[in-house]
Amino acid sequence: MRIAMADDSIQDIEHLKAELTMGLAEFGYSNESMDTFANGDELVATFETGKYDLIFLDIYMGDVNGIDTATEIRRKDNDVRLIFCTSSNDYAAQSYRLSADYYLLKPYTSEDVRRMLSLIDLEKYEAQRMVEFPDKSSCRIHDILYTEYSNHKITIHLAGNNEHCVWISHTELEKILGTKGDFFTCTKGVMVNLEKIVSFEEDSVKLCTGELVPVSRARRPELRKAHSDFILRTLHKGRKPQ
Repeated sequence: MRIAMADDSIQDIEHLKAELTMGLAEFGYSNESMDTFANGDELVATFETGKYDLIFLDIYMGDVNGIDTATEIRRKDNDVRLIFCTSSNDYAAQSYRLSADYYLLKPYTSEDVRRMLSLIDLEKYEAQRMVEFPDKSSCRIHDILYTEYSNHKITIHLAGNNEHCVWISHTELEKILGTKGDFFTCTKGVMVNLEKIVSFEEDSVKLCTGELVPVSRARRPELRKAHSDFILRTLHKGRKPQ
């Protein structure tokens, strides 16, 4: 998830970062980036449509308050989720006119942040999350079944019996997918999407499509543990594997 925070209090920024990092991990969401800004001007100056999935705005910030900042953001992006963080609810009416998703009242606790994450419906974001490759091509993360590396080319096997090819190394792919979802290198040059595994066979895993993906003997224990951890996170969040 790509997150931006604008607040003139360094202490509040660090507190929010820590709580979000723990909360997102607990709910099973990715944490791709967290950009912080000391005021609304800095955020607006670098903002582009689609740059962030979630933006946290302190309402009381210097000359340009959170409401003004949100107004500028909404002129470019109607889809990004806006969360207002403030010690007062004086601007509640204005915030909802800007289609704010939540009003987080300071000082907030870990429980408050987790309640916010559970109520703002991030499932739609999660389902549509994309991964972009160095050649600017992209695909939906939850469509990926497994990947294979051969002759300097990655073949990405997708749902619907489709394929997507990119000319990068397996190491590069590991770095890209490592921050995007639950993927595991199960044997040399092969990564599997943990959410697609339905059973463990003697020397492979069976996917939801019925396909068998090879697993090296050395990696089998680690893969079992990674898959178990994934299932636990999924159950804790109340989400079914896709």
